[in-house]
Amino acid sequence: MNFRKITTTVLTVLLLSAAVSAEQKVLTLNDAVKYASENNLSLQQSRITLDGLKRTKDYSWNSVSPSVTAGGTIAVPNDQTNSSYNYSESITGTLSLTLTPSLYTSMKTAYLNYENGKITYDEAVRSIELSVRKTFYGLLYEQENITLQQRNLETAEKQYNQNKVKYLSGQVSELDMLTSQVTYEKLKPTLESAQVTFNNDLASFKQVLGIEQTADIALSGSLDDVLALKDISVSDDLSGTPSVLSAENSVAIAETTLLAKRFSAYGPTVSAGWTYGKQKLVSDKTDIDPTTTGSFSLGVSIPLDGYLPWSADGLSVASAQDSVKTAKIQLESEKTTISVQITNYLNQIRQGQSQLDSLQANISLAQKSFDMTQTAYAHGSKDLLSLQSASDSLLSAKVSFASQEYTLISAVLSLESVLGVPFGSLGK
Repeated sequence: MNFRKITTTVLTVLLLSAAVSAEQKVLTLNDAVKYASENNLSLQQSRITLDGLKRTKDYSWNSVSPSVTAGGTIAVPNDQTNSSYNYSESITGTLSLTLTPSLYTSMKTAYLNYENGKITYDEAVRSIELSVRKTFYGLLYEQENITLQQRNLETAEKQYNQNKVKYLSGQVSELDMLTSQVTYEKLKPTLESAQVTFNNDLASFKQVLGIEQTADIALSGSLDDVLALKDISVSDDLSGTPSVLSAENSVAIAETTLLAKRFSAYGPTVSAGWTYGKQKLVSDKTDIDPTTTGSFSLGVSIPLDGYLPWSADGLSVASAQDSVKTAKIQLESEKTTISVQITNYLNQIRQGQSQLDSLQANISLAQKSFDMTQTAYAHGSKDLLSLQSASDSLLSAKVSFASQEYTLISAVLSLESVLGVPFGSLGK
């Protein structure tokens, strides 16, 4: 008996522990964003790339680091009988330094590449957050749709059960009973399809967040948050938008590359070197003092090929000039594109807000129509087809309202992404 009691106690503890470990995890929108920023694999790769660009920037001056060499030799003459020494030993050291105008451009290019890397990384972070937020609200919409479909199925089931009873008592025809059964059965695949879609999207959402697929999560939020959205106004200054900043940085990189090509084609190179050494002849016949060797050199070279327009350096400069012009055109094009996108999103948002009012009114009318039709059907003044039509209209109105809420939320998030402002800040 004691053994059984102990075994029962242990099993109870294990089951309770398993229940606690399998406890459902409730995620808010902010929780989801935090999980993605910490665990998303693509962001981790972007961080590694950014760290590499920073390392290159920090040591971009290394081309001016002097080159130092040291060496030593021992030499023994072949014919020591006729030589004044037995062997010689020497130590030499060399210090050299080369300065070119490209030092400035290489350091500036490394800096600009790092700045561009920061912009790219920030865009990656915002892209992941945009995806998380849209998917979060998309899943809320799918949940709402499943709930509405479930309610519609339950209503159809009740109608079918009522009609079965009425048919047996002779109150409705067999056709009405079968029609309600067909309606009920047709709704099952629709609900199942919605549930499969939700499960698939939830699995993809877990992958983005870096959460185990076996984790049981529930979303805490509401599409009705968008109902509190206020009017949105946007500044005409587009200089701070991420895509414009990236395009401006591309222009700066192209201009720095052009300067580097010009330095390579026309700029002088200064080189300096210093050599110092000690040599000693060792002999058992006489004492020979060591000798010192050394020299200092300074040179300047100026390339001349760049002054020939058909030379490789001349063509390289011309090509870099074309790249600068192209980058500036792309910058102006990006400003125009951003302006059009902002206008389109603002129009979508205003239209969406206006449609929500109409859709809300449609729900009220559809609900009233369904209630009246249901009462009339119960009294026999309305047929089953009218009741089903009223039920379908009510469901369609509710689904359309939820869909428009999600569409409006997506438009606001897209506008925030284009502007580069914090998500959730517009319309507050």
